[in-house]
Amino acid sequence: MSPADRLMAVLEAASEATLAPALLQPADIFVELAGEEFRKRLFVTDGVDGATLCLRPDFTIPVCLEHLATAHEAPTAYAYRGKIFRRRRAVGEPEFEQAGTEWIGHADEMATDARLFALAMACADAVELTPAVRVGDANIFGALTAALGLSATWRERLSTAFGDETRLAAALNRLALRDQPDGIAARLAPALAHVDGRQARAIVDAMIGLPPQVPAGGRTSDDIAARILELATGTGRDAATVDVIARYLEVSAPLDRAADALTAFARAEGLELDAAIALFAARVEAMVALGLNTSAVTFDARFGRRIGYYTGFVFEMLDPDRPGAEVIAGGRYDKLIALLDPKKSLPAVGFSVWLDRIPGAAR
Repeated sequence: MSPADRLMAVLEAASEATLAPALLQPADIFVELAGEEFRKRLFVTDGVDGATLCLRPDFTIPVCLEHLATAHEAPTAYAYRGKIFRRRRAVGEPEFEQAGTEWIGHADEMATDARLFALAMACADAVELTPAVRVGDANIFGALTAALGLSATWRERLSTAFGDETRLAAALNRLALRDQPDGIAARLAPALAHVDGRQARAIVDAMIGLPPQVPAGGRTSDDIAARILELATGTGRDAATVDVIARYLEVSAPLDRAADALTAFARAEGLELDAAIALFAARVEAMVALGLNTSAVTFDARFGRRIGYYTGFVFEMLDPDRPGAEVIAGGRYDKLIALLDPKKSLPAVGFSVWLDRIPGAAR
């Protein structure tokens, strides 16, 4: 049995169903949910009805769409294996194979995270990978921005950028150097002070007549709307807050000592993060109860997934002999189902395995 077949045997044993979503998928939904930057990775074509389609660039969204299409109410663990197509791939060919799992609707977030992580470690063992493992937690970062008293607009902006070091650095720089309002943003800011980001973008789109992805003098309507909301929350420099966030992003520790490191950080900064840290510690305890060696896993406060629908625990496993590209990666994405269908709200978590990167795969 090949390593990939051994891996699938592990995944299927832990799943209620195996899916093979269509190779052609609606392109716009990936751009809307994964971010405009994702558009550059898509192989795009036109459907017979004029719709823009793409070769499947991901399994998470298609699996969630199929779950919604079946109107299945019970929690379900899905396994999958198949081709993925991505342009401008940093490591590897644009056509490659992935396997993985998506768990939709399972309650008890921390225990479910731990069981999924244990399954990912079992997959690593099945392909004879001794991985370097890093984990992060967007919930802790969100609790930090709330404890710092940032506005809802700024919390949303930083949360969206979390996991992308370039975008987050740019957002923090703007927060530290907020300047005086000017132009159309200054005139609209007072009127939009009490609307959320989606409403502001809709108003800006209506006024300037541009879809979010089309540049206008180098700025999209999303950029302008974000600027307006920044101004609506007040001006003035926030360098001290940015310094606290920067110190948080430097927190790193073995996972078995990470809760203590986070508690020490919170006390040193005078911040109330107890509730978020307690949940974090409960997840670690659940991992230990499953027999996982948490001392061999690194918690990195700055680590997050670059796709915006991830909401909590995230992880990646790399091959120490082939650094620079994840072999197994995933995490929690509780926002995704509601984004796909506003009438539904289901917890979800999963991971993917890059089969062209497992030990023994052709380089």
